[in-house]
Amino acid sequence: MRENTQILVQVDKTVVKITGLSVKGLNTSELENILRDRLGGLIRIIGVTGDSLEMDVYGLEEADILRDEDGLIKALASAEGITLSDVASLAAVKKVREVDINDVPDYVEGGCKAERWMDR
Repeated sequence: MRENTQILVQVDKTVVKITGLSVKGLNTSELENILRDRLGGLIRIIGVTGDSLEMDVYGLEEADILRDEDGLIKALASAEGITLSDVASLAAVKKVREVDINDVPDYVEGGCKAERWMDR
């Protein structure tokens, strides 16, 4: 890379966790397409358990996602492999923070990746 080359990165995402589901045999690509159509933005499923689902939602604010909780839960119900319970809800909706490159904490070999950010 040339000395004057700059790399600019912008990540505008909100992490959403939904609980109160029964997940079995889920096609994550299908679900991402359903949610993309519903929310109008890029969605990536990042974690699936038997009773919850986590996803990255790009370009939407926390308030917008929370305001559309009902519609989001209904959109989930249309995906094959997900059954909703009466208590299905958004368990967490959190915008990823902006961090200056000079404030990224050093990695400690064998250390916990999450703990290095706890004091930030």
